[in-house]
Amino acid sequence: GINAEFFFFFFFFFFSPAMEPTTGNNRLLEQVDRISKDMGIGATQAGDPGSRGAGDISYIARYVDCIDGLGASGKGAHAPGETIHLKEFPTLIKRAAILIYRLTQSEK
Repeated sequence: GINAEFFFFFFFFFFSPAMEPTTGNNRLLEQVDRISKDMGIGATQAGDPGSRGAGDISYIARYVDCIDGLGASGKGAHAPGETIHLKEFPTLIKRAAILIYRLTQSEK
């Protein structure tokens, strides 16, 4: 049979679209960047779409304003020995909550 790890790698490497920058996605990034600066945690910049890896949101990113990469950092994603920086969570949760609040208060 097919090795599940090979299939997973093959499918996501060859069939997962990159999350292309759009005007709406860049507006969301600007809001996250503003919040990050307001919180004193520094600037937030978009990563290179070709090197970010596959995010589920990439499938609809051209149709809906969205953003990815708001979670904690770590090493070895989706592999044995994967690590995550849990101490980042309080700050990231606060930033996400502020983003959601500001998005619900903005006029369309």
